[in-house]
Amino acid sequence: MDVFHYPRPDLAASIVKQMTPDPIFGALSGLHLAAPRRTGKTTFLRRDLVPAVLEADKFPIVVDLWEDRSRDPSDILRRRIGQAIDDLKGSAEKALDRSRLRRISALGFSVALADLEPFSGTIPEGLERIGAGVGRDVVLVVDEAQQALVSEGGMDAMFALKAARDAMNLGEDGPRLFLIMTGSHRSKLAELVLSARAPFYGGSVQDFPVLGESFVRTLLEQLATAQNVSIPIDEGVAAFEILMHRPEAFMQAVRDEIFEAALSGEKLNLRRRAEAVRAASWGSLEAELDSLSRVQRALFEALMDGGEGFSPFSKPALEDVARRAGAKSVSKSAVQQAMKTLVEKELVWQPGAGRYAVDNQDMLDMHRRKKSQDR
Repeated sequence: MDVFHYPRPDLAASIVKQMTPDPIFGALSGLHLAAPRRTGKTTFLRRDLVPAVLEADKFPIVVDLWEDRSRDPSDILRRRIGQAIDDLKGSAEKALDRSRLRRISALGFSVALADLEPFSGTIPEGLERIGAGVGRDVVLVVDEAQQALVSEGGMDAMFALKAARDAMNLGEDGPRLFLIMTGSHRSKLAELVLSARAPFYGGSVQDFPVLGESFVRTLLEQLATAQNVSIPIDEGVAAFEILMHRPEAFMQAVRDEIFEAALSGEKLNLRRRAEAVRAASWGSLEAELDSLSRVQRALFEALMDGGEGFSPFSKPALEDVARRAGAKSVSKSAVQQAMKTLVEKELVWQPGAGRYAVDNQDMLDMHRRKKSQDR
């Protein structure tokens, strides 16, 4: 099958509509959108949202903090700001019409970070220069914004973005700055807004809408036209849900099922294929769980059931972990060591003193789905 893209113009328009100073309907303080990994968020940002921002006569900049995880998030942000400033050089002599802005914006997706120099000034200075250069409001999209949490520099960059937002939006004249933060880990993204010490304190995290039946229907209709292959919509929707609304995994399952059915002569069964893909994925996750000690696994399962309010060193928690581990009792020091190991294995992360949350979201999804099946 050719590369398939399912456009979401209505969703893009609804987000762009909030890029206004209107005190009721505007989002001057920024948007924070969370979606599970590989559910089409980044594709939407680049192929749907960016064109919609340009169509609204605003200038989009997209910065992906997962573009190179070996770099400090602040370095990535500064390099992309520097790139935009360089691309705008000479714009005073050229009319910055929509087509030229589109070309400048597109460069942000095609130039490697290593080929860029970081902007040497402050982040607010850089964004103000970009706003002045384009003569339009700037919409800065930071994808995988939760990556800023990994370093002091990353968090400093988030505070600098807040400062830039406030500076550019306080004046009545001149370009404004709108921030859109997206992430694939909801609780981590929330760390940017929940605490009084968070850079965007007072904001809220919204769930980014995942693809659904309309996506499946469009794909299967195009498939029927192109290859004369018919898959019932309800079977496709069930398979898509099994695969956690992940379009790439779904399309791969469709391709594999069509190919193998053609070889074997058997009837297409997309749901069975999706269940097999999920079983393979779960098998890998189960193998990781099997590598844990009894106390480590018991503690991790207790955390997954207890949520972010789980207090691992409380008396009820210690008793619960002991019960799950099949032990008479578990000491606080044993749980502390087990938690340290879970953090090192990136199964758990620690957003603050005494606070713990599940880091591996696929593991959490498997745990919840298996519990639901057992009921």
